[in-house]
Amino acid sequence: MKPIYFNDLINLCTELSIQENKLLPLCAAENVLSPFSKIPLDTFLQEKYIMGGVMNYQNESNFVGSKKLYKLYELLSLQCNNLYGCKYADARTLSGVNAVMTLLMSLFSAGDTILISSEDCGGHGSMPKICHRLGINTIELPYNYDTYDFNYEEINKLLRTQRINGILVCLSDIIIMPQLKKINLPENCILIFDATQILGLIATNNIENPLYWFSDEQKFILMGATHKTLPGPTCGLIMTNNLKLARQFDTLINPDYLRNSQLHHILSLILTLMELEIYGKQYSFSIINNANILAKALDIYQFNIIQVPPKYTYTHQIFISMPQNKAEMFYNKCLDYGVSINFRNKKIYRTCGLRIGTQEISRYGWNEKEMFIIAEILRDIRDNVHLSQDISQKINTLSANKKIFYTFDNNLYDILYSQLHNR
Repeated sequence: MKPIYFNDLINLCTELSIQENKLLPLCAAENVLSPFSKIPLDTFLQEKYIMGGVMNYQNESNFVGSKKLYKLYELLSLQCNNLYGCKYADARTLSGVNAVMTLLMSLFSAGDTILISSEDCGGHGSMPKICHRLGINTIELPYNYDTYDFNYEEINKLLRTQRINGILVCLSDIIIMPQLKKINLPENCILIFDATQILGLIATNNIENPLYWFSDEQKFILMGATHKTLPGPTCGLIMTNNLKLARQFDTLINPDYLRNSQLHHILSLILTLMELEIYGKQYSFSIINNANILAKALDIYQFNIIQVPPKYTYTHQIFISMPQNKAEMFYNKCLDYGVSINFRNKKIYRTCGLRIGTQEISRYGWNEKEMFIIAEILRDIRDNVHLSQDISQKINTLSANKKIFYTFDNNLYDILYSQLHNR
């Protein structure tokens, strides 16, 4: 006996699998987990609860076995300290946006004023809406569209002349690391840098670590989602060196703002961080190198690539500037061919354009050869009016090669799998 809609489900799953197998993944917002990191996602940890913060174990109102589960928090803290140099690390929040919401609710009050990155300069579109709903006033951070970084002189002027409670830098579109160390951060002002897009590149020192730019007394938080250049499960990772500041939100996250802290995701994240510890430098170098090779090839094919010399990009992202009508046409043709790419209508793209990311294709071990093929595919999609079987065949051939690199061998996989599934 089967559920009524079981056949519909099977048909949908088949369609999704076919689509994924043929997909050319150039979306800057997605990545792929290794089988090693996925091991905890199908275990008893999914059902387990633990109450309280990560700084100290809470005996009261907790569950049987939770004291041992708390050691996962301690292990995450050790792993993040190893890679990021932070004194506090927490991955209980469910995503990057959920982490920002939790921090805003914990650290600010209705009527407070914060400086926030605008959508035009690549800022996350949800943040002003969330702040408005919480009664937090926002002022857009001044930005220099010539240097693709913030206008720090104007920011520091705002901090001197107005009562600013916090700064939220949350960039979805980023080709260069913002030099936040140029901010003269007042003693009682909280700076939150949502580094979701580049969190893996920071962990491997391929991009400067902003935690080293601020003292332990300054109120600086580095945080982000864990499924972009950090190829992990979906979590919100919050890190800081200011333990006094951490105490302000540590026990509000749980039990006040969420209860189930998704321990299977936290262990999966720990495994991903262990992969980065061993293979991360090589992987991150490949991401940035591939981005610049692909950008140069696209430039040769007369795509208008936005760059910050001497490189095209210092991250996994490539910005293509294109008039809106042509960008929309190109984007829709990419969708028809199964090429995952992001359409952007923001000033940072010189009005309009497209965003490409190399983090997932680099996870497959693709390099210079594949970047040239991708550039040819995108050129042909742009230049061909009608759907071409030759283009589709080239995409299918390339997409068939999706073995995951930069992970552990079967020996470590088998050891961990047998322990977690030994029930």
